[in-house]
Amino acid sequence: MFKRSKVSDAVICAISAGAISATANAQQVIEEVIVTATKRQESLQEVPIAVSALTGDDIDQLGITNFSDYVMQLPGVTAGGSGPGQNTVYIRGVASTTPNLTTAGVAGLAPNVAFYLDEQPLSMPGRNLDVYAADLQRIEVLAGPQGTLFGASSQAGNVRLITNKPDSTDTYGSVKLGYGVISEGDGTNNIEAMVNLLTLNMIQNSIQ
Repeated sequence: MFKRSKVSDAVICAISAGAISATANAQQVIEEVIVTATKRQESLQEVPIAVSALTGDDIDQLGITNFSDYVMQLPGVTAGGSGPGQNTVYIRGVASTTPNLTTAGVAGLAPNVAFYLDEQPLSMPGRNLDVYAADLQRIEVLAGPQGTLFGASSQAGNVRLITNKPDSTDTYGSVKLGYGVISEGDGTNNIEAMVNLLTLNMIQNSIQ
C-alpha cells in the first residue's frame, strides 16, 4: 500500500500551482491593437489620447454589418436622426449648437463628430453616409476635440472606419450571406464579397 509523505504532497502542490499559473498566463495574453489615431501607427496602449477600437475579429464575432450595428458597439457613441443616411453621430452626449446648414437640399446642424472612411471625411450637416462594415480592419473612436488633425467638425471627437489594405503577395477572398425575416413584413437578404488579387509583378517574380 502506497503511503503519501509530506514530500510527495509538496511536489503535487508545486506541479498543480505551476499548471494553474501557466493556464492563467495563457488566458491573460491580449492581442496588441495597432491604431492610427494620430496619423501614424501606434499601440492602442501608448496613444496619448482617449481611443477605443473594434478589431476586424470583433466586427465578425459581433455580426456587425451596418451603421446602426457598429454605433451600438462603440463606447460613448450614439446616433440620432430620421433613418439610414440621415443620422447625426454624438460622442459622450455632446450635441452641436451650430445653426442649421443645408447641403444638397438636406438641412441639419453642423456636425461636431468627424466621420471618416480611411482618410476620406464623410460628415455632412444632419446626416452621415450609412457605410457598411465590409472588409474593415478596425473601427476607431477618438473622444474629445481632434481639430488639429481632423478639422473643425471634430470638436467632440472622431469615428474612423479603417479598411483592410491590399496584399500584393497573396490571392484570397470572402463572401458573406445574410437573410432575415421582419415580423409582419417581407424578408430581407444581403450579400457582401471581397477579393484580393496577387499583383502582376509578384507573379512575374515567382515565374523567374
